[in-house]
Amino acid sequence: MDTKVVRDFENFLSKLGSEGFDSISDDAEYVLISNAKDPRLAGVGSLISLPLPVIVAQKPGSMIVPDPDISEFLPQESSASNRNRIHMNSYDASQGSPLKMQEYADLSDIESPVASEVNREYFFKTSLTKIGLPCNQTKVVASLYSLASEGKSWPPILIFSDGKDRKHTACLMLSRKDQYLKSTVIKVACPEPKNAHFPRIQNLNIAEKQMKYKARYDMMGKMLQEIINNDQDFAGSLVVEIEWTKPICTSVLQSPPLESQAHILAQVVPGDERSTAHSFYRELEMLRSFVKGMESGEILWLAEKSNIPILEQLKALIERLKLGDAVKTEKEQPHNDVSDVFSLDSLSFDRRKDLDFTDHLWNILIQCTSYSELEEALKYVFAILSNGEFYPMVHRKNNTVIAQMVREACAGKLRMPNLAGGIYAIQLLAEIGLEKLQQDYVHAFLSTELVVLGNIESFIQSDGHLSQRLVSLEKLHHVIEMSVMLGMFLKLSLQTLNFVANQMLKYYESNSLNERHLFDFPVPTSQIKSMIENCAPCLWQMEFNKPVQNASETTKIVLTEENPFPHVGWSSGPENIPETGSEDYRDRLYYVIRLEDRVSVL
Repeated sequence: MDTKVVRDFENFLSKLGSEGFDSISDDAEYVLISNAKDPRLAGVGSLISLPLPVIVAQKPGSMIVPDPDISEFLPQESSASNRNRIHMNSYDASQGSPLKMQEYADLSDIESPVASEVNREYFFKTSLTKIGLPCNQTKVVASLYSLASEGKSWPPILIFSDGKDRKHTACLMLSRKDQYLKSTVIKVACPEPKNAHFPRIQNLNIAEKQMKYKARYDMMGKMLQEIINNDQDFAGSLVVEIEWTKPICTSVLQSPPLESQAHILAQVVPGDERSTAHSFYRELEMLRSFVKGMESGEILWLAEKSNIPILEQLKALIERLKLGDAVKTEKEQPHNDVSDVFSLDSLSFDRRKDLDFTDHLWNILIQCTSYSELEEALKYVFAILSNGEFYPMVHRKNNTVIAQMVREACAGKLRMPNLAGGIYAIQLLAEIGLEKLQQDYVHAFLSTELVVLGNIESFIQSDGHLSQRLVSLEKLHHVIEMSVMLGMFLKLSLQTLNFVANQMLKYYESNSLNERHLFDFPVPTSQIKSMIENCAPCLWQMEFNKPVQNASETTKIVLTEENPFPHVGWSSGPENIPETGSEDYRDRLYYVIRLEDRVSVL
C-alpha cells in the first residue's frame, strides 16, 4: 500500500483522537466513541469487554446523530446539526492525498426535522441497519489501521461490515499492544429451518480444561441487554444465567449440569394487579399521594366516589366498635385481589387481624375525594371522642396524633384541633396511614416467614420525617414484590426466598430505592431445575481460550434468539424468520454468532 496514503491516514486518525471530530470520507465515516451506552457498541459489548474509547468505522451518513444521550433531535438550523465534521474525498491518484478536508453538514437522511415527532429508538434501530461497509472497504480500513498504528498508543478500531461476504462478517476489531496486534472477527449466521447452520462441536477438537459454557433463560420475555440499556419503564424482568466448565458439551443447546451455579438476574416494578401484594401497593400509592401532596401543596385524590357516604361508614364503624374492641371485627374479604386471568401460584398474605381504631379509620378516610370531605369526617370523629361515650382501642406503640387524642379523651383532657385551612387534616391522615402500613408489612414478612423481625427493624422506625418513613415502606414493598415474582415464576423454596429477601434488605440499608436496579441472586441450579427443563434458552454460549505468549486468543460461539447485529441478515422480527413447522417449544430458531481472535506477535 502507498506509504503516503498510510502516512496521511496516520495524521488523520491522530487528529480524530485529539479533537474528537466525526470524520467522513466517501468510503467510510470515523467516529471516536467514549460512551459505553452508544447503540453501535451494544452488539460487540454483549460478547466482549470493549475497551474505551474506540474508533468506529461505518458507512457514511448511516448515523447522522452519534450522541446516544440526546433527548431529542433538533431542527437542521440548530447547534446540534452544525456539529463540526471533516469530509475526506475518496482517493484518486490524480488528486493526491485522499485526506483533503473540508467542513460540511449532511442531514439528508433526516425527514421533516421536527424534534417532537422523531422517535429516538426507531431512529437508532433504523440507522444501525445501514451501518456496515462493503467487505473490500473493511479490509482496506483494517490494513490502513494496522500499518499506521505501528508504534502508536491508539484506541482500537471497530469496523462494521455489511455481512455480504461469504462468511457474513458483521464487524472487525483491531487493537495494538506493545508486542502484538490483535484482530477480532465477528460473523453472523441467520436462522435456518432444521438448524442447518448450527456448528458441530465434535469438529472443534478443544481440550476440556479450556471450555466455558453459559446458558441464559428469559423467564418473562425480556432480553438481558434490554434490561441494562433501555431507559423505558419495565413491569418486571427475570433472567436465569448459568455458567459451567464441566462436563464438556457434545452438542449445542445442551442443558447445564445440576452441580453448576445459577444466577437470578431480576428486576421488578410494583403495581401489577396480578400480584398477591397488589392490595399493599394500592394503599401505598394513596399514602404516597398524601405525603407528596403535603410537600407540593397539591393533593391527588386517588379514591373513587364511594356509594356509601363517608359519615355513614364512620357511624357504622363506631357502632360496631362499641359492641367490642377493635380486634373483634366482622368477617372480611381475603386481602388478595388476584386476577382470574392470571392466578399467581406464589406467596399469599392474610389480612392482619389486630387492627386498632386508627387502622379502621384509615380504611374509611382514604375513600375521601376532597379536603372538605376529609375535614368534615375528622370533625365528626373528634366530636364523638369528646362527648365521652366512646373510647376505642389503640395500640400501645401507636404514637400518631389521633392515637394520642384517643388517650386524652379517655382521661377527659381532649382538646379539639383546628382543621380549618392548611393541610393539617392531610398530615393526620398520612400519620395513621404510615402506622397502619408499617404494621401490615411487619405482619406480611413475619407471617410468611420471609424474614425475622430484626432484619426489618431499621425500616419501621416511628420517628423521622413522614417522607423518610414512606421511603422505608416503599423499600419493604419492593422486597415483597420481588419475593412474589420469584415464587411465581421460579417456584423457589421458602429458604431461597428468605435469602433473596435478606439480600435486598441488606442492599437497601445503604442504598436508595431504585426499581430499575438489576439484582443478582446466586442459587444452586438444582433449585430451579423444574423450571429450566421446560424452557428453551434465549442464549447459549461456548467459549474457549488459547494462550499466545503474553496474550490469548478467544473463540466464542453464541446461539441467540435476538440478532445483536441488525445490519447483517434480516431482523429478528417474527415476520422475517422462517417457520420451523413445529409448535414444540424446543424447536426454536437461533442466530449463530461466531467470534474469533487472532494474535499477530510483532
